[in-house]
Parts: sequence; structure tokens; C-alpha cells
Amino acid sequence: MSGIAECLRAVVVARAVLLEIAGSRSMGESRSKIVAGGVAAAVLLGALFAEAGEVVRREAQETMTPVELDVGDVLQFTLRNGRTRTLLLEDASAAILERVSPGGIVYHFTCRVQIDGHPMTLERYVCTQESFYEPYVVNGMRIWLDSVADIFERIPIRYPRPGNLDAHPRKRARFAVQDAALRVGPQEMQPWYPNEEGFIDIGDCYDGDDCWMGPYQGEACHVGLDINHPSGDPLWAPIDVDDQFYFNSLAAGHNNNRWRGLRRWPHGDVWAIQTHHLIELFVPEHTAVAAGTKYATTAGVAVGRHEHTHFEFKVANPAWIGAEGEAITLATFDDTAETRPLVYHLDPWILFWQIFEDQRERQGAICAAMEPVGPARTGEPVRFSSTGSRPGPQSDSLRCYWTFGDGGWATGAEVEHRFARPGVYPVTLVVDDGTELATFTQHITVGGEPTASAALVLAAEDEPAFRPRPVQAMDVYGWPVAVVPHTLAVVARPTRPTPASRRIELVNPGGGVLGGAEVSIDYGAGKDWLDVAVAGSGNDQVLSVTVDAAGREPGLFEALVEVAVAGAMNSPQAFRVELRVPERPGAAEVVVDDGDCGFFATPYFWVGHRFYRCPPERRGYGGFYLTNGGRAVAGEFARFTPDLLGGRYRVSLNEATPFPPETAFSARVRHAEGETLVRLSPAESREVGVFTFHEGTDGYVEILAGGSQGLVIADAVDFELVAE
Repeated sequence: MSGIAECLRAVVVARAVLLEIAGSRSMGESRSKIVAGGVAAAVLLGALFAEAGEVVRREAQETMTPVELDVGDVLQFTLRNGRTRTLLLEDASAAILERVSPGGIVYHFTCRVQIDGHPMTLERYVCTQESFYEPYVVNGMRIWLDSVADIFERIPIRYPRPGNLDAHPRKRARFAVQDAALRVGPQEMQPWYPNEEGFIDIGDCYDGDDCWMGPYQGEACHVGLDINHPSGDPLWAPIDVDDQFYFNSLAAGHNNNRWRGLRRWPHGDVWAIQTHHLIELFVPEHTAVAAGTKYATTAGVAVGRHEHTHFEFKVANPAWIGAEGEAITLATFDDTAETRPLVYHLDPWILFWQIFEDQRERQGAICAAMEPVGPARTGEPVRFSSTGSRPGPQSDSLRCYWTFGDGGWATGAEVEHRFARPGVYPVTLVVDDGTELATFTQHITVGGEPTASAALVLAAEDEPAFRPRPVQAMDVYGWPVAVVPHTLAVVARPTRPTPASRRIELVNPGGGVLGGAEVSIDYGAGKDWLDVAVAGSGNDQVLSVTVDAAGREPGLFEALVEVAVAGAMNSPQAFRVELRVPERPGAAEVVVDDGDCGFFATPYFWVGHRFYRCPPERRGYGGFYLTNGGRAVAGEFARFTPDLLGGRYRVSLNEATPFPPETAFSARVRHAEGETLVRLSPAESREVGVFTFHEGTDGYVEILAGGSQGLVIADAVDFELVAE
């Protein structure tokens, strides 16, 4: 890192601390001198910022705020509670992960930032389902990573007229930010087009490529969002609009009917929402339209291969460019105007996210929510509340499971946790109403020195539900929750009632030495089917978890295991065990696909496309696959777990998987006799080997990204019984 960057980091850390001290409402009179000194120091630090990069100051308002930053620039964003969050841009880049010809391009872009003085990476994927993402929430600030300039060094903009060029950030990166306690906009948003599911499938974005900045036909970035749906569908105004009109129309000799609606918000922002491919407009042009009004039918003019509507979203405010009093007029958003006030061309997904959130609330759908939190200090208690969470319409109860990004876990509507080390931690809430699961994540920055006292968390390297969430990972909107955190899922049958034991480690992220662990079991269904034994001492204690399904009828059994260490911070810790006793035996031939319950991939790394133009024979088993994008990152894996009869099995990579010829990677096989690491080159052979597996789900095959070459594909693995 350069000396300037190091200086910036020190400045941001110091300023974040001073601003937090100055904004503390719990501060006593004795700290008044610190506050005064902090303000004075803030002025000096502000001068340093001015030399190193621009300081952009914004306050939370009724609508989310777009902002662009160059490397070294700092956003100071003041929340409604008066606290100021800082975001320093250190770097921004983009990289192509996969080219599919014919088909399209999958790429991602990242920003290295300092948030309140702590390093963090923000990441987005394009032309995958991850294009429809949950925004980051850090210390109570919601962050949408919209685009970076490096994208356009690799992929040009389609139709580079002035109105589309607004989609190219004028600086290195573009964000939209908001106080996490506020909405995208103050008005409840109505559906824009018929979508009862509240979910957008990337495969429905024209050819699977026309999401925001998706490379159309693998050639140029698409400015807007195309959504396939039947011709003649209605469009409703998602918000009140003050003025609306065709800015292109067939009647005027254009090739399309393109509509724009404008909303002037009281605080000065003006939103422009656009829809193209309209059939008929039902409201007189240049009149106000209320939210929920049917204003057109759509998806029937110049639609190409798929009946669809094109959506766009733009924001302008003269105050952002120092042009006080400059009017926002119709010409402000003119797609052909060469000179005009600053316009931010944003991802329409930001609007659809709020539309779907409002729709889910009206439907009473299950929801996970968390009150905003602020920066914390090591060793100090932090309270987390699930206020705003709710069960779905089929339930009146809700169970809350929390993970804190450091191996810690808790249950309850309100919980407390202490962090032993400084850093940025994703705090995740998973709620369960007995029918569905929902999840929400908020990041918290933790300052201070590592604690000297012992602390307790649990770790289980081979259990996906115990894997710490990557700091940069975002959830895919509307995607099912993959696992309930800190849950051991075990399958057993009377024919093999005691599968292999599971191993859980007691970890001390603090100082000192852990005392001896004590374990208690609370059964939710059935009794005495679980045994948890403690081995080792101090910081080397291990739990051996064993189930016994002998005499159990088919069904699902649950237990909560509590682990206590006297004097340790965050003690007791706990985990869940779910024992499933199936009615049917395991299988002799199994194909585990990426869409099956026996599949797990490390989150926010393995991605897949649904390019319509890609030939069916190159789409993988079941028409879909995931890839590592050519990134040989250690610790990232895709696991295929079959439910088998006992015996020897030939294991192979499915023939439908379209591996490139240069691909090579390692596979980790867990079998009855231990573990085997196999190096594979699919162009030479698809066979992984012949292995003995116990009955049930103890065995699996993992495809490892670490040490790989080329594009690794996680698609499907075949298990064929060759001898019992």
C-alpha cells in the first residue's frame, strides 16, 4: 500500500473515532473536553482529506442518495440520528469471469473501501442471479454498489448516446446510500408490472443477459433492466408521478414507444422512471398519475425475440453539483442532450427491491429484520434486536437464530454479544416460522484491541452451517435460505442407526485459556438419541457428537446443545442437531445436481448464468451449472452429498457438464475408509474413482477452487453402485 493510502487509512480511523465520540449520547459531562478536542481535530483531519481526495458530505434524506467517488475520496454520510458514517474508496476494479459464445459474459466488480476506518470489500456479480441482491448494511448505513468505471474498459455501453452514457460513472465508482432505518423513497411503492412472486429470475432478462449493465449478446453493456413477460400485460405507476409522457413514439416516427414519468420530491431530488415497448398509453400525457394507476399496456412493440419491458431509473438534484437554483426540467433527462445538470443513471433493481419489500409486507410474508447498529468496541456488549421481523401468514410464532461473523451464535428475539477482536463482522439473523425461513445481514465495525480475557465460540470445519460468512457476501434476493446456522443435519435409519460422529471445536478468539466445558441437551422431539462428549482441555477442547436412531420411527427430531465455559466471554454457546429418519432406504444410483438438497456451494463465489442463446447441450446437467470464474481461491468449494445404500461406488463427473479443455482441479472425497484427494482433468477422464461409502449421507465429494486451473464447473456428480 502506498504512503498516501496508509495516511488516508490513519486519517479515516482517527476521524471515525472522533465523530463517534462527538456523537455519543451516553457521554457524561466529564467528556466534554474530549468532544471539543475531537471537533477541532476533525477540522484538521478534514484539511488532510481535502489534500488527499475530495470529501463528499451528504445527509440522509427521504430518498436514497447517489454518490460517486474517486480513489482517495471520502463520503461523510450523516444518519438521521446525527451519527456520521465515513466511506473511503481505496480501489475499484472489474473482471470478466466467463465468456459463453454464443451466450454472453459473466463478470463481477469490486470496491475496496474503508468504512468508519475499517477495511472491507464490496462486490457485485452481473448476468447471474446475484444481480438481484440484498444491499449491504454497515453500521446502520445501507449501501448499493451500483457500478465502477473499470467495467467499461472491458465492455462498452450499448447505444452510447448521451442519455445512456450517464450510466458510466464520472468517477471510479458509483454508490447509492441511505439510512438503513429509512426506505428507498418515502412513499409505499406499488407493483410496476404483474409479478406475484416478488422475485426476478435472471433467465427472464431478455436472453438472460439484459440486467443492469449486462453485456447484451456478450458485446455491450445494457443500460436498464429488461424483464420478459406476456405482451398486453399492464403497467402501473409504482409511485406518484407529477408529469409523464412519451419521449419516443411510433406516432412521431420512432421505432418504439418509450415513456418517462417524473417525480419531484420535496427535498429537491427528481426521479425519472422509464418503460419502453409500450402498446397503448391510457393516461393523457403531461398529467399527474397516482401510484397504482394503470397507465399502459406493454411488451408488444419492437420486442425482438422475447416479449418484454425495458425499465430505467434516473435521479437528478442541482444541489449535488453546486448549481443552487438551477431548474430540473424535461430536458434534464433528455437522452440526446449533450449538456445538462448531473444525472445519475441507476440500477432499476433498487426500485424493484423496495417494490418487492412493500409487496411482501402487504402480503404478510415472513420477514427477517434487525434494528440498525453502530460501531462497537472489543469486549463491550452489543445488543441486537429482531424488531420488525414477522412470521408468514401460516404461522403465529417465530424462532430467531443469530450468527455474529466470529463463530458466535445465539437464539432469541433480542440477544447480546461481545467481540473479542477488531474488524468488520457480518451479523446474520435467520428466522423460522415452522414453514419458511428468512434472513437478514447487517455488518458492524468493531474497534479496539484484542481482549485479554478468554472468549468462547464454536467451529466445525466440515459443517457448512458453521462456516463463517464471508464479509463481502450479499444474499440473493428471494433465494431460499441454504442452512440454519450452527445446525448439524444428520440422516440415520434402523439399518444403520449410528452414523459417523461429528466434530465441533471450542475456539478461544480472546486471550488466556478456556476452562473446562460443560454440556447440556434440550430435546425438542424424542429423548436420549443424542450423545455429546468433551475431549481435551483448555484451548484444545473438542466435542464429539453422535446420534442413535435405533428404534426410532421415521420423522424429524431436534435438540439444542448448550456448551458453557465458566468465566469465558459469550458463554454459553449452543448449536442445534436435526436427526432425520427417512422412510425409504438410500439409493444405488444417484446423480447429485447443483439444484439438489444434497448440494452446497460456498456462498457468493460460485455463480451461474441462464443465457438463452447458449445451446442446450452446453448448459450442463439439468440446464444449469455454477463456476468459479477461473478464480483459484483456497477455501471455496462445492459439495455433493448423496444418500446411498452401503457399498462400493464408481464416482464420476457427469457427462453433461461442459468443462473447458484446460480445466484441472482437485476433488476431496469423504468415504468409509477416510479421505482421498484426487487431481482431475475432465478433458482426459471424468472418473473420480471407486470408493466405499456407508449407508446414508456420511460421504461426499467436494470440488475445490484452491489450486485449480481454468474455469472449474460445479454441476453434477454421479454415484453408481458396483458392489455391495
